[in-house]
Amino acid sequence: MLIYPDSSDLIDLCRGGAGVKISGLAQKLFAKSHRIALSFDTLIEVAAPLRDGRALEVRRDLNQLEELPHVFVNEGRILDTEIREALSAFEQQREYNVAAVAPFASRLDTAIDLHGAPQYVVEHMGSRPIRVQTEMIVNFRIWEIIQYVWNRDPEAFNVQRRREPEWISLLESDRAMARPPTLRDHFVTVMSQNLKRHGIRPPAAGAEPFARWVYESPLRCPGVRLVYETYHRFRRNRAARPRASDLVDLTRLASVPYVDFFVTDAAMMDYCKQAAAEIGRPYQQLLGNFRTVMSHLSIG
Repeated sequence: MLIYPDSSDLIDLCRGGAGVKISGLAQKLFAKSHRIALSFDTLIEVAAPLRDGRALEVRRDLNQLEELPHVFVNEGRILDTEIREALSAFEQQREYNVAAVAPFASRLDTAIDLHGAPQYVVEHMGSRPIRVQTEMIVNFRIWEIIQYVWNRDPEAFNVQRRREPEWISLLESDRAMARPPTLRDHFVTVMSQNLKRHGIRPPAAGAEPFARWVYESPLRCPGVRLVYETYHRFRRNRAARPRASDLVDLTRLASVPYVDFFVTDAAMMDYCKQAAAEIGRPYQQLLGNFRTVMSHLSIG
């Protein structure tokens, strides 16, 4: 079974707040062939104390998490691959193949880039800098990768926070519409934007017929669809004040169709369950909190 916990669950595990020691949890997960899904987004939340200079604390926490049987996931890659598979199916007049989407990687450095492009580090031979492909580095640990990114490009830790004002503006604009379009019609606009954002050529028939074909079935681009529908449940709740963490939670939802258990913030979980039920895909992997998952698997 593949379990995708929230960053808060990972932090609790590291700090002893989950009611189970990581070493003991690792043994139980290995014994039953379960794995934990990790992503760059959840790991940089665990690594947030780097902003306060607490590098030793972050190293300890990330090294502990690496004891767990794990894989890495990139939600952006899920969205990109789903759209490309759907476009191929639409143009070939065949059904969407969910098996064509393979969002997991065995190493963090291969799960960072949207398209899985090789990553490099800069080493020095004397005074001469040399770029070394990370796949050439044996046992390139999570802590070493996170530390390298932090030292070279700390703004990578603030991607969602930088997008927060833009996202809040979009949400407020959507909420202000007196007569918003139907979700079916608005999906055409969103899919057209996605094609442009991912640098994908629209089909010869046009973006609109393609988007409407995708929307016909929640089995086509399931991650894209779930994120889209959940966003609009969030939008309808005018009392909900958006934050950068909500954007992270929404982004993570793309992975729901590809894992066995998914955990997120309680409010976002409710929006997601509502959306999944309304589109006829009540994903059983939306199982509440991390302790509930552990109890369900009899490993708590």
